[in-house]
Amino acid sequence: MHYEELDALDPRNTTYITRIETPPPHKVAVLILVQQYLKVKNAATDAGVAYPLMARRNFCMLLLKLIQYPDMTYNDLYNLLTSPRYKINTIHLESFEKAMSNVFTMGIETLCDFAERQNWDKLLSEELGISQFSIVGLYIRRVCVILERLSFPEIMALYKNICLYYEKGVRSLAIGPRRVGGASTSAQDDIFQRPLERCANEPGHTLEESALDTDTVHQDRNPHSKWSPKQADLFVTQQCKLLENNELRALSPIELQTKLNEIIQDNPLNSQAYFLGYMNQLRLRDYYGAMNALHRAFDRSPIQSMNQSEQKLLQGFQYFSVNLAVLHACFNHRREALSALKECIMLAQECGDKRCLDLANSWYCLLNSNKIDPFEKSLPDIQDPGLVQSLSLAIQYVVKFGAQCGYLPLDLFELLLKSDELSNKNSIIEHASDSLALRSALWCLYGRHEISSLYAQLLLQLKKTWAFGDIGNSESVSKVLASLSLWFNVQGELQMSAVVQNHARSRFPRYPNAQNWMTSELLIAIQQCIYRCRWQEALKACCQLYILDKSAGNLQRAAVYIAKRYFNTARRIIHKLLCSPNLNVLTQVRVLVLQAYATICEDSVSSETTEFLIRASVLATSAYMEYEQAVVDMVLAQVLLKMKMPQKAFQAAKNCMEKIYENGGVYDRAKMDFVFVRCMVAASESDDKKISNLLEGQNILERAVNCFKKLEAHAKVLDIFVYLAQTFNELGQIEQRNKYACKFKHYYSEYPIAIEYLGMAF
Repeated sequence: MHYEELDALDPRNTTYITRIETPPPHKVAVLILVQQYLKVKNAATDAGVAYPLMARRNFCMLLLKLIQYPDMTYNDLYNLLTSPRYKINTIHLESFEKAMSNVFTMGIETLCDFAERQNWDKLLSEELGISQFSIVGLYIRRVCVILERLSFPEIMALYKNICLYYEKGVRSLAIGPRRVGGASTSAQDDIFQRPLERCANEPGHTLEESALDTDTVHQDRNPHSKWSPKQADLFVTQQCKLLENNELRALSPIELQTKLNEIIQDNPLNSQAYFLGYMNQLRLRDYYGAMNALHRAFDRSPIQSMNQSEQKLLQGFQYFSVNLAVLHACFNHRREALSALKECIMLAQECGDKRCLDLANSWYCLLNSNKIDPFEKSLPDIQDPGLVQSLSLAIQYVVKFGAQCGYLPLDLFELLLKSDELSNKNSIIEHASDSLALRSALWCLYGRHEISSLYAQLLLQLKKTWAFGDIGNSESVSKVLASLSLWFNVQGELQMSAVVQNHARSRFPRYPNAQNWMTSELLIAIQQCIYRCRWQEALKACCQLYILDKSAGNLQRAAVYIAKRYFNTARRIIHKLLCSPNLNVLTQVRVLVLQAYATICEDSVSSETTEFLIRASVLATSAYMEYEQAVVDMVLAQVLLKMKMPQKAFQAAKNCMEKIYENGGVYDRAKMDFVFVRCMVAASESDDKKISNLLEGQNILERAVNCFKKLEAHAKVLDIFVYLAQTFNELGQIEQRNKYACKFKHYYSEYPIAIEYLGMAF
């Protein structure tokens, strides 16, 4: 790289003056278009006729887009002028065509007259409607100043280019609509707004050839469609913002990479374009492509020239180190990420960059969350006004970590109130939405699933009313949609769950936000397969879940093997889970409950069973997980019932019943009904009392049967019929016995279930 290029890249270098380039024909055509608009508008005003309001609006919107677009051919510009969305006034269009024809036919004198100062002074006159300080005014001034400073040979070269530009455009219009680079003019209109799915279907365009090849540019690319530096900066900024907050409105990976290749071809030293390519490769999960793009962005970054001091030379490098750490963290390369963060911290300390230092420390805390006390080392100085955003994020991080460590919920919610106060004072909509999503997750952790779903719905409702801050497809929305899908599924609303799941899939098609709905989708599939005794499908889904979350995948595999009565395999998985490091409290509790189920289902209750449940109860109580504590009590009631201790089992069932009915899903409530009736009948002192209690419990068991049928848990329905028939037979109630035996026979003939899967406590 030459030193002149480095000097040109340095925005702080005031001694270097860049060469003024000749404006392309497209910009001259835009100026002629504006000039003719003002003439037609003033002529209408002088004649006492109001210029059409819709034509004025269309032209203003068109002009704003023309400033953002890269340069285009004359036929593409003409098609845009006549498109239904931006159709300009007929008189204006005819005037523009006549002016362009005059430049082509009447010689260079027409262009010289247009480039005179008095002409563009008229364009920027306040009386004509264009302010010289507006966006359009700045655009016109820049082009006109360049035209004024051109020498005669440069004017002559520009005239020849305009003639060639106009002649090719007119010929193309005579032949028919032209496609530039595989995209029609209508695609130009959507370049900054929504992706083009067409590119994925074109022949010869595969993911590897288009999206992953950062050096490829279409051979038939229009040579007049060049990206100026400002247009490239605007495009990169908009796409970066959309990738962060609303990926659905961003361009598709193939289309985005195609545009980036064009920008890089026209502006080879634009480091931000390479960095956008790095973000594009991340959502494709292409490690090598992302690393290559990050290295190229690093090589083309605006650094100091070699005669500067070493300390200033290092400024800016720390951000590439932290991005390298983020790249490794996305692919679970923990050791490499920590090494990059250490380098970033040292560079940030040398440069005195406190913001980058806080960012690096935040990522370091995330990667070492099991070794740091959040309340002492994660919060920055609250009095520092320059760290409001960092402070809000730090508070949310502390709340997440504190919930996993078992801190008092009241303290955590008080911290969230401080985060909300900071976000509301500074209008940080993204952090406010993250706070609502975090509240939903906390209530779910503490077993208040109804309140959790209400907070999720509140966030989705507020998303429509917030006037600013594009959080329509932010990470918080992805999380609450996945949470709502799970909630509807456990409540037996399978259709509503599928609708929410499909909505999340369409809004978040790619990583990393897609991981939330993919996880919930697999969890739903595993639970439904367990209910329906489809073990192969369940194990296949567990393998897919293992890729996204190893702990959750192993936990669900253990649950499947317990339901399948493969207890030895389940114990090996459970032992592996308990020995794994960094296991959160919620997973530990659920693993211990599964370990207890493994002994109950073998019809051999031992002291180990109660030991597992006691350990799970202690962990759930220490982390304030009330619902998990209720689930442990329900399992304990089943254990006590098997140990021939019906009174204590009945008491344990009554202790957990209220919490499970309030916050549990359909399956847990139905199972609670079944356990409660069994304990109530077993705790009865005489046969008459048992008959009376069983007859009273019939309505409860019918409710449980309806819930199990709703989830298609046919084995549990048969279990209830078997229990009722056997119990009535033991109590001498032949009529009732025959009734439920007949129900069992009919239901079993309709939904045959293997005998070994009946009578399971799980």
